[in-house]
Amino acid sequence: MSSKREGANCTCDGFLSGWCLTVVPPAMNDTTASLPLKPVRPLAPSGPCLAAVRSHYLLPEDEEEEEEGEEAAAEGEQRIWRPGVDELQEGEQLDVEPGTYDMLHRAQVEWPCLSFDVLRDDLGAQRTTYPMTAYVVAGTQADQVADNRIYVMKWSRLYRTSKDGREEDDDDEDDESSGDSEDDHEAVLEFKGVPHPGGVNRIRAMPQAGHIVATWADSGKVHMWNLMGQRKALDNKAEKYVANPKPIHTCEAHSQEGFAMDFNPQNTGHFLSGGNDGAIFLWEPVAGGWNVGSSSPFTGHSGSVEDLHWKRDAGSKAIFASCGSDHSVRVWDVREKSRSKAAVLISEAHGCDVNAISWSPCVAELLVSGADDGSFKIWDTRNTTAGPMANFRWHRKPVVSVDWHPTDETVLAVACDDDCISLWDMAVEDDAVGRDGPPGAEHFPPQLLFLHQGQREPKELRWHPQLPSVCVSTAGNGFNIFKTCNI
Repeated sequence: MSSKREGANCTCDGFLSGWCLTVVPPAMNDTTASLPLKPVRPLAPSGPCLAAVRSHYLLPEDEEEEEEGEEAAAEGEQRIWRPGVDELQEGEQLDVEPGTYDMLHRAQVEWPCLSFDVLRDDLGAQRTTYPMTAYVVAGTQADQVADNRIYVMKWSRLYRTSKDGREEDDDDEDDESSGDSEDDHEAVLEFKGVPHPGGVNRIRAMPQAGHIVATWADSGKVHMWNLMGQRKALDNKAEKYVANPKPIHTCEAHSQEGFAMDFNPQNTGHFLSGGNDGAIFLWEPVAGGWNVGSSSPFTGHSGSVEDLHWKRDAGSKAIFASCGSDHSVRVWDVREKSRSKAAVLISEAHGCDVNAISWSPCVAELLVSGADDGSFKIWDTRNTTAGPMANFRWHRKPVVSVDWHPTDETVLAVACDDDCISLWDMAVEDDAVGRDGPPGAEHFPPQLLFLHQGQREPKELRWHPQLPSVCVSTAGNGFNIFKTCNI
């Protein structure tokens, strides 16, 4: 298969990076004025607890210096930045390449939200028109226990990213007719905060009812919340809701705190929680709450359970996968009587801690796993003895989150502690080897479609299920929501 992919605003042949290294001429090095970076629009806060962030770049202070700076920049060298290899030297800076994004917005909250989930809405299944709207729920990790919150957020007026006037005339006409970006548009963030008892290790929303939210607290408890009032109030300011709701269910059966949890997308209300104690509990809905199977946990892992994921196809609502610090990936069937032996065991899946897993929504038997050594592997769970179908060890720090594209069966996203989010296409063959490209391009494998940067140690990412090819990510310095031009 060719490595050529076409996007809404660009046709690319191989890899794209959203960031490039620029050798800044001395005429621009000495300037001090800063202006917002046009391609990146902040989410404007609607309350005192949130703060918007902008990216900046240096510009000359007056018109004469600006002209000189532009001429010098035109003569400056540009090359692709190789994370983990290149280091910034004096006179160098990393710049966003606006032409590589169809959309890029950033938001920052008062305290880091290192876990989030996308809330499904009723605005349409596959929305491609700008401006876009997204609903997100996230949990904080504040310095003081009393400051922790669950944030239910609405991100609206998400316009197409400006290309600094580089669009063709036809594109401009299309933008105007479809309500696309103008420089005076600002994205808007609206939110409702709910006090949370302790830091939020992980948060998940029920796919069938997004107002039902689960949180793994650093206290070792797993809470269920009904946030219907907060969700409705984002669209109707007259909506009344309880400002300080209590959990509708709490599980205290785990002996240690944890991170792993997942709602079953095919079996409403069925839920899994896994802790650092190695136990996995199956939650089954009953009248007035849940029956938590703490007396009969899944106990195969000899270390902490790092991630859990239910299989996504409609015919496999009893199957889930787990991974852990014992280096293993396991596939379980909740119908089996024995809960100490997995149906499928990959005992040394990575040779180190396995941090994240994701089932493919398009090819039911494919599972991707990411690990501490920076590698991610793709498994056909029907034949794991043959080893992984694909094994990439391109990242140099732990992989912390992985997610398959909802509709493109060969595309997936990987978040890593090296400050990068990489987008991959497994269908691309190695025929791109030897192709001409800018300096530094040879560092990137042909399957790597896009490299997104600008976040410090990203922790989670999700493809938006209703905004095609839109990716949401969170890190210590805030959220990004973006769509690249080549997917």
